[in-house]
Amino acid sequence: MRYKSVVYKKSNGYVLALTMLIIFALSSFSIAMLQIVRTNANNIVKNQQINSVQQAAEYGLESGRLWLLDQMTRSGGDDPIVITNTQNTNITGDCLGLHGYTNTSLKVWYAYKRDLENFTVNTDTNFSRFSYEFYVQRVGNQSTIDGYNYIPQTTEGSDSLTVNSYNSRRIFYRVISCGYGPNNKIVPLQLFLSSGGDGSSGNVSRAINIEGFYRP
Repeated sequence: MRYKSVVYKKSNGYVLALTMLIIFALSSFSIAMLQIVRTNANNIVKNQQINSVQQAAEYGLESGRLWLLDQMTRSGGDDPIVITNTQNTNITGDCLGLHGYTNTSLKVWYAYKRDLENFTVNTDTNFSRFSYEFYVQRVGNQSTIDGYNYIPQTTEGSDSLTVNSYNSRRIFYRVISCGYGPNNKIVPLQLFLSSGGDGSSGNVSRAINIEGFYRP
């Protein structure tokens, strides 16, 4: 029986080089995928924080609306009353600036405000990172119940009407709010409301009607 001789060929090392190239390509791909995952995770966190800040600002709007509703029903009676801008403060801070108050030599007038209210729910520390503030302002009235001739009321000067006075015209109010979150995130929102009237056009004297929303 005849056996064939085994001939060993000299290797030039191309297999090792090819293996190293494949390992390098896989490593580069893994690093790129890790970066993509990190970026997506950061974007998800940012979106969640922005949504939470938006909800904090909306909570401020609702708090202002409920305060105004409370004032309308506190004194009793059916005659429409007027809540006026009896308080003022210096114009300062990002929130007022985002709502258009940029002249720091003036003051902003309002009926009621809350500053930097924090959310504290049991032991969940996540809520403590978010806060809100809001101002309730009278912004105008109409001269006729049907015409809706809107007369702007300046909020950088004293109110032209008397607080808790009775008025058969529709009175317009605004709630300006800001939500705050981590990394200096801030969202400004505005809510426009109306109340009063003589009962025509379906208006109830002390009911609070929502006229619209606005984001500066």
